Amino acid sequence: MRRYLTPPLFFLSAFTAPYLILLAKYGVSLQVDSYVLRVFAFTWAQAAASAALSLAVGLALVPTYVRFPWVKPVALVPFFAPALSTVDALIRLHGDFMYGPWGIVVAHAVYYGPYVALVVESNLRSIPADLLEAADLYVRRATTRLRIVFAELRPAVLYSFFTVFIFSFLSFTTPLLLGGRYPTLELLVYIYATSFASTDLVASLVLLGLLSSAVLALPLLKIPAPPPAEPAPRTPAVGPVPTAFSLGAALYFFAVAFYIFSPLLEPRGVDAVVQPLFNSFAVALTASAAVLLVVLAFLVSDSVGSRLPALTYVVTVSLSKSLFALGFFHMAQPLYGTLLILTAAHSVVIAPLAYSLVKPSWEKIRIDTREACVLYLGPLKCVMRIISEALGPTLVQTWLVALASSLSETTLALMLTTGGAATLSAEAVRLLTSRAPDLIEMGHFYSAVLALLVLVLLAASRLIKPRPYSI
Repeated sequence: MRRYLTPPLFFLSAFTAPYLILLAKYGVSLQVDSYVLRVFAFTWAQAAASAALSLAVGLALVPTYVRFPWVKPVALVPFFAPALSTVDALIRLHGDFMYGPWGIVVAHAVYYGPYVALVVESNLRSIPADLLEAADLYVRRATTRLRIVFAELRPAVLYSFFTVFIFSFLSFTTPLLLGGRYPTLELLVYIYATSFASTDLVASLVLLGLLSSAVLALPLLKIPAPPPAEPAPRTPAVGPVPTAFSLGAALYFFAVAFYIFSPLLEPRGVDAVVQPLFNSFAVALTASAAVLLVVLAFLVSDSVGSRLPALTYVVTVSLSKSLFALGFFHMAQPLYGTLLILTAAHSVVIAPLAYSLVKPSWEKIRIDTREACVLYLGPLKCVMRIISEALGPTLVQTWLVALASSLSETTLALMLTTGGAATLSAEAVRLLTSRAPDLIEMGHFYSAVLALLVLVLLAASRLIKPRPYSI
């Protein structure tokens, strides 16, 4: 069975190789100046503030999610749209306020708030009906009932808070589009690595980033994921006052969704968008196909009881993407500026995300069925049989999500193709960060086109109905 552990081990080695190359190139140094320390402190502070505000926004949206399910898809548009599209919409909506330090926090809260609401609502629907009925019958104080409900929601609150903290800590696109005056550690790595900063400063940033990633990854291994939503007989009753307040919050997200797509009404640079669009789809189609092969290898490894795929997911979520891109550049420098290097990087970064989407469907198949299948058919034939009979639609869904993720990826595109074959996301960022009004207007349109393409792909993935889990 050891040969089935080789693919995930190889993948984990390929993912960590860029970080090891950075340490080998720049060495180990912590000679930081006062500016780097301020950026480091600001990164932690804005991540904590972003997680707290995202949690507040998410809890405010939960009553609307429960009472009016049709609102949920619109409220989730800022989250599922590329980060650059959401930030661009917020800049046009709120103006100069977004260029201050609180603008980064607000952008993260708008982006991740609907995600928090989704996680909390899922946990809410998993609360046993008999517990809710007992609370209604025997508990008279509303505050006590709220305490009971929030005790049940603790897994979702902790999980969503910590994941948003990690995402905000590793933020790159948001502070970049907001002028770069308040950079995070991720953005400062990019600025120093592409400038004439001293080797000691870059080495310090690399080491700080890796140490921070390790600190963030360890709790993620311990925090349990919230329970999935099951078809429940009922959910907690929501009063008119919380519902009205929640609807007000949802209306704000309707406005953000409108601002994301409004540049489509005034097309700019239509002729020039063709080449970046072609590059984006060429990378996305190739990378998403490679991602499916990696997912297949992960499932085979999972079928023999390996924990390597799960470990790989945690590592990829918590490690710095800017450091990965910088190390990948040094590892494949002759290919810099080409679509080939970008395709390889996308395949490595997106594969663990795709595996995390397939894994729940895999685990819904009875464990004794999987064990018998592996025993009589062998791991590879068993996985192929399960995919053909049960997980085929789920795999198609995952492919569409991987395609959308590749199209919206900005950090890798910006750091690996600058001056070369630009993708639509990299070109949109270049235009939006320029100083020419005409170019900025063109960037608004490119951002809206990218958001439309990504959301169409994600909507298409939701139209696919998974098969019953039987074999």
